Amino acid sequence: SLQTCKERDSMAPPTFSDLLKVASDVLGDDYTSKYLVKAKSAPSSMPVSFTIEDEIKGGKGVEGTLTCKYKEPYSGVTFDKIKLKGSKVNYEASKSIEGVKLKAKGDPTDLNSTSGSAEFKTKSYALTAAADKKCASASATFSPIAFGVIGCDATYTLSGGAIAYNAGLSYTFKSLFGGIIYSSKKIATLALCWSPVPELSVAATVDSDKKEPTVGIKYGLTPTITVGAKTTKESLALVYVNKLGKDATVVVGATSKYADIQAKPTFGATLTIG
Repeated sequence: SLQTCKERDSMAPPTFSDLLKVASDVLGDDYTSKYLVKAKSAPSSMPVSFTIEDEIKGGKGVEGTLTCKYKEPYSGVTFDKIKLKGSKVNYEASKSIEGVKLKAKGDPTDLNSTSGSAEFKTKSYALTAAADKKCASASATFSPIAFGVIGCDATYTLSGGAIAYNAGLSYTFKSLFGGIIYSSKKIATLALCWSPVPELSVAATVDSDKKEPTVGIKYGLTPTITVGAKTTKESLALVYVNKLGKDATVVVGATSKYADIQAKPTFGATLTIG
């Protein structure tokens, strides 16, 4: 569905990694330069669902991926993603204990790839902690006032070195969303989103390092058709999304670089069934 600035989590503030998500979703969702066919199946008689994804690579053939989601009924552990791509297998699993959501992911054949995290949310704050073989991190967000969120995170590299940190805040007032994150590298990232009506969202992001904004718009032409466009200094991207009934969605994207405006655009398309 079309993300608008007014859509906020009424149960808890977002985690720090999602602090600017309102704007980034408008600029990131749906845009594609790949040719994909996806088929989803969720049998009602089984605690498992499947997604088969084939990427069509022209003369390089077709690359397939099988993903399944399974909830183990006895332990309560949910395997949110078991992904098989060629000979590679990856998993993502989660379980909630006393309000704390525990997550783990990695390659079951390579213990060094394993990472884990814990997340706890209330109506006024959200806390997270995570670790893998390279680093450990923690974050916190608070909502001291209605529609306002402040937060920070810190990451420590286990091999040593200075702690990297970020601090930020966001605020939603009626149809306008604004947020900023400042990092220990002295880089500030600003995000804005304006949604005067549910069908329309206009968003922009820029950081103080590159100083090159990304600006985009998403508009719902009908309840089933959404169009979007975004531009950076280098390129213009367009997207068309059409929901064909309950069980099918078509996404078509195109990207053109300003430096070579006469060259053919890069196209992509995704057909999702199920």
